[in-house]
Amino acid sequence: MRIEELDTPAVIVDWDVMQENIRSLADYCLKHGIGLRPHTKTHKIPAIAKMQIQAGCQGITVAKVGEAEVMAAAGLEDILIAYPVLGTSKLERLAKLARDRKITVGVDSMEAIEGISQVGRRADSHISILIEFDMGMQRCGLQSPEALVSMARNVEKLPGVRFAGIMFYPGHIWDLPPDQLPALLKVSQKVREIREKLRQHGLECEVVSGGSTPTAYNSHLVQGITEIRAGTYVFYDMNEAGVQACKLSQCALKVLVTVISNAVEGKAMIDGGSKTFSGDRLISGDKTGFGYITEHPEIKFVSMSEEHGHLDLGLSSHKPSVGEKLSIIPNHVCACVNMHDQIYYHRKGIVEGMWTVEGRGKVR
Repeated sequence: MRIEELDTPAVIVDWDVMQENIRSLADYCLKHGIGLRPHTKTHKIPAIAKMQIQAGCQGITVAKVGEAEVMAAAGLEDILIAYPVLGTSKLERLAKLARDRKITVGVDSMEAIEGISQVGRRADSHISILIEFDMGMQRCGLQSPEALVSMARNVEKLPGVRFAGIMFYPGHIWDLPPDQLPALLKVSQKVREIREKLRQHGLECEVVSGGSTPTAYNSHLVQGITEIRAGTYVFYDMNEAGVQACKLSQCALKVLVTVISNAVEGKAMIDGGSKTFSGDRLISGDKTGFGYITEHPEIKFVSMSEEHGHLDLGLSSHKPSVGEKLSIIPNHVCACVNMHDQIYYHRKGIVEGMWTVEGRGKVR
């Protein structure tokens, strides 16, 4: 079957492009002596996580306990939950995971650490703790090296947990890769300061976990970093293309849609809206539109209803016919994938198989 024969909307992945994306970042990390712990929230598919491990990744990252459970059930054994775990139910599930595999949790509060300590003790294991530091994203993370040192010292006093190091997310850095040096040097300086203060208090900082897809290939500029958690690189998307973190040809995932109407002058409707692509806006490049139409880039994907994608034909000499298939690179691939139960993979347009998005909707 060719991809054009799939019922739409359908998420399709070019196998060869995806494999090259996986191999390329793994090779970069190997060259620079940096561990790669990809964030699987992008694909939520254990089979792809295993491909990343086979390419040389040391372990994986997830966002939620539910995602960790999916990956653990498939045999993944070294898992970082880069998100605070709070609440009785989640902590009980964390304890089960920690009994027979390596689990690390990222936190920035003693409330979270104390809960993890209790379940770690009950599970007769030591759950590794990474303390998050805010490098500028202003989302989570401690605000001073002194606060981090104080928290690390408290971790060392508790049973069932061990202080393993620090984590950060440089998600505020959206400069083009050639222009990232000043921002990354600030991150590097702060990492150096934190590690030195930890050392002064007799604390080893085994892990420095950071990174993002836009900064991935400049990770070596951050002195002392031991691993990066890039996720989107496996597929890439328009946000990454807009910041020149990838070429359009490296975008492995597209959404195949069908033109369902061209009755309104200057417009066409497709069978994918916000329930297909997510409502995430473009935050890089010209910051307009909801995806890139690969067959006709001059046609603009300007807005969405729940089930309708609105195309503006004003700059195009081509008027799509009803029933015509189009393939669109989404703005934010992670949110798009979470909208779908299955993803089809192909080589040179021939469908070779399908993955179930097993981690879809695992928000707890």
